[in-house]
Amino acid sequence: MVVEIDPFPVAALQDRYAIGKQAVYNRLEALDIKPFKQGNKSYIHATDVELLDELHQHIKDGGKMDNFKSPSPLDTMDTPTGQSDITFSPLDRVDTSSLTTGQSETAVGELIALVEAIARHLKPSDPLQHLKALEEAAKAGWILSSTEVEELIGCKPKLKEGEQQFVRGSFGFVKSGRVGNQSGWRVERLD
Repeated sequence: MVVEIDPFPVAALQDRYAIGKQAVYNRLEALDIKPFKQGNKSYIHATDVELLDELHQHIKDGGKMDNFKSPSPLDTMDTPTGQSDITFSPLDRVDTSSLTTGQSETAVGELIALVEAIARHLKPSDPLQHLKALEEAAKAGWILSSTEVEELIGCKPKLKEGEQQFVRGSFGFVKSGRVGNQSGWRVERLD
């Protein structure tokens, strides 16, 4: 099945596979897929749905969840020179025996860089990170540009006529000079 929705609602998985809610959560747990919230609904990524599709087909073919092994697109991969394959064992070791020492080091280094880049993008974001950054800016007395404030709070700070500070949630932003060609804003924690 092709997945075109990303993120994909967890509630739609029951209909997709014609299974009950508990069976959906059993499969998510077996594949170590962690749904994330948007509003009051849970979602998973399209890549997770593809993995669930593979598991569903495995079960339809008579397999069990505990003996399911997902084929990985990284099972074999050409090196940048296209001269050899790097084979991944079940223990995630790289077989570089057919490569020269220089090719082996290059291939492993590039593989590590690729895995680290992927991991950075898969790392779940902290929904409170922006509040922590604002708290730190308030404590340190930093002056933030309008763009920096907008990135943290989701809107551009603007003072209305006669106001001394822009308030958003539990933080106030006081205009404090310039940062380059933008207004500068001092962050204050409101009590």
